[in-house]
Amino acid sequence: MFVLIPPSEGKAGDEKPSKQCLAPALVKDSKGVLAHLKGLSPAEQQKFYGVKQTDKAALVHAMNLKSAKAPAIPAIERYTGVVYQHLDFQSLRQKAYARKKLLFISAYFGLIPAGEAIPNYKLPINTWLVKYWRDLNSARLEALAKGKPVLNLLSQSYAKAVQYEHLITVDFRVAGGKKSAGHFGKAIKGKFLRYLMENKVSRVDDFDGFREDGYRWDGSNFVQQ
Repeated sequence: MFVLIPPSEGKAGDEKPSKQCLAPALVKDSKGVLAHLKGLSPAEQQKFYGVKQTDKAALVHAMNLKSAKAPAIPAIERYTGVVYQHLDFQSLRQKAYARKKLLFISAYFGLIPAGEAIPNYKLPINTWLVKYWRDLNSARLEALAKGKPVLNLLSQSYAKAVQYEHLITVDFRVAGGKKSAGHFGKAIKGKFLRYLMENKVSRVDDFDGFREDGYRWDGSNFVQQ
């Protein structure tokens, strides 16, 4: 079962030398994003990147413009946020499986397998990027999943950037299931991803085997007891 997951704000830098660069297909598909970025004024850059300081926005802008030729590492190693700290990819036994089955949706590069090499960048999703990527992402997912169910663990903002008929959307809920765990659910989401990858889970029926931090599968979502 493929699993859709969001990127993280936290990203690994390029302290370790890498000879990999962005794949030609991703360079081609992201050209429209790059062209849009090039046309942004300094004030527009701050808003588009979600950066308040002009000088920091300029640094982010320069980094983003070099993306096509910048050093690249697998996306699963690039993203370092709370979800991926708890997935702990480096200690996984099923690394090859995770590289293939985990699918990121990047605001810059669209839908990509976790093993796809990407450069460092900063670009939060927004309405313009959702519209740019939706059809491309949907076509990529259809080609990969071929009509089979796909687990959706995307945040609402990234979920808008893809359409697929057979999505299974799962949430982690607290207060007896009355509200989403939201930001505070990132750690449990990472642990769930680890469970899925290590056990090569391919059926919703097997979600019941995941029991961490008081969460239990109720047939639709994980609810903290």
